[in-house]
Amino acid sequence: MDTELETARTMIWRAADALDRGAPDRVKLCAMAKRVATDTGFSVANRAIQLHGGYGYLSEYGIEKVVRDLRVHQILEGSNEIMHLIVGRSLADGS
Repeated sequence: MDTELETARTMIWRAADALDRGAPDRVKLCAMAKRVATDTGFSVANRAIQLHGGYGYLSEYGIEKVVRDLRVHQILEGSNEIMHLIVGRSLADGS
């Protein structure tokens, strides 16, 4: 799970750098990073709940809040399905 989160962080840093530099592929990289980070985070948090069993749903552990928040982030600022479309269009355009 840590490896997956580190991979997502790296994509976020790369996208942020492209955005700061005004790179031509910044929109594609940001869409990729948003989708990967939220999907990875949700997957990891969901597995963390599984590891904790029934306790994972208790608010004292905080994992259930992370899962709820990540699910919302998969939808906000453009759903992850829209991120797929943005990446696909940029590939079709050759950018």
